[in-house]
Amino acid sequence: MKNEHGTGLDSFRNPNAAYRERVLGACSYVLSRTRLPLWYLETLVLSARFFQRVTADGFGTGRRKTRFRDREALWSDGVIPALRRAGSPIRGLEFGVASGRATAWWHANLPEIAGWDGFDTFEGLPEPWTRGGVTVMEQGVFAPEPGQSEFPVISARCPIIWHKGLIGDTITGLDRDPAEVLLILVDVDLLAPTREILDWALRAGRPGDCIYFDEAFDPFNEGLAITEAMERGLTFSVVGYTGSALAIVLE
Repeated sequence: MKNEHGTGLDSFRNPNAAYRERVLGACSYVLSRTRLPLWYLETLVLSARFFQRVTADGFGTGRRKTRFRDREALWSDGVIPALRRAGSPIRGLEFGVASGRATAWWHANLPEIAGWDGFDTFEGLPEPWTRGGVTVMEQGVFAPEPGQSEFPVISARCPIIWHKGLIGDTITGLDRDPAEVLLILVDVDLLAPTREILDWALRAGRPGDCIYFDEAFDPFNEGLAITEAMERGLTFSVVGYTGSALAIVLE
């Protein structure tokens, strides 16, 4: 094919771009035939993008944003000091309880807990966890193993109230004591319930409340819900982050 000057259009193609297309096409096809390697590679790229986003200007207030090696380091060295600075009784709201591993950690490491509410279907994911229309985990993942009790058995510092059902249904009657500071743990993986939690936080949240997102790096689910909430007026400072998680304090 030639242009009006008689020059072949192919001569204008960047040979590096053509090589890139061939390599990308071949490698992507091979990866598309796998599941676990593709999942790990995608997670690595999304995590790198998440680092870029969190450290960018305009994401939360304040310049100092601390990266932690894992979520327990973030909890112990970031979230707990932030909660104690608030100087109020601490109430935990945990969304996405699953086996109760996080519940047990908090009750072992935060003596000041005044109350705790756990929200979950207790039957696993209520729908598939997808990224960009592709399923990464099936419905029902994180359900109790056969023979396990319906609710986790926790050595707790205070009574725990379990709320069984979809979060959109169970969060509607949730009230808060204005004298308490909230620790809100979000580990629901999916977009819709994260939106519902943040809608509630926009209405009922107060400065000093701390929200932890376990899968904030996922731009199709928890990460997207955070973006939408920021567009609706959610303001916060960043307590810290890991390769996938984010902790913030409301302002």
